[in-house]
Amino acid sequence: MNTLDIEKIMATNIPDIHPAYGGVRGRTMSSKHQSYAWPVLVEAGVNTVIDLRDGDSSDRLPRLCEMYGLEYFHYPVNNQAKQVESMVAFMPKFCEIIDRGRFYIACAMGLHRTDIALCTYWVFYAADKGVAAPPIRGYRQEDGHDTGKIMHVLNSIYKLMTEQNGVEPMPLDVFKQRKSTIREMATQS
Repeated sequence: MNTLDIEKIMATNIPDIHPAYGGVRGRTMSSKHQSYAWPVLVEAGVNTVIDLRDGDSSDRLPRLCEMYGLEYFHYPVNNQAKQVESMVAFMPKFCEIIDRGRFYIACAMGLHRTDIALCTYWVFYAADKGVAAPPIRGYRQEDGHDTGKIMHVLNSIYKLMTEQNGVEPMPLDVFKQRKSTIREMATQS
């Protein structure tokens, strides 16, 4: 199977599940409450689980991935310097996985870190390929949130990439426009 059966996954009613770039985003699948959905994810064509949480006191999610024959990729998202360095270091692999599709990307609630990760993918990689900005699910204005944390992480990544490479990852006006697009996405229902 080369495509993901989104309808089958959506029918699982995993909390906060939504399609994203040829994959799906939602709550972490390490919870016992979601154990019923693992066979469905496999049957629907998911081949990689992306874990965005900083840390987990157990190895439950990697073990579940191994048990179900899925690739596990840990891409910790946070606005702390250590995680920003890690995000930059692992960004090529992260973007490759998103490009392949058939992924399940998750943080604890499937909302905030997932927004940050998908915005990072779009701003620093996919926008240059003509890919649309991701819908915002956790930092929506209508829910009383703003995109401040997303912007903080994007700014930190931009600064670190500039320092590491000695050149800006994109012109500053392009970067500002992409951030503006994300802010606009946060106002859409």
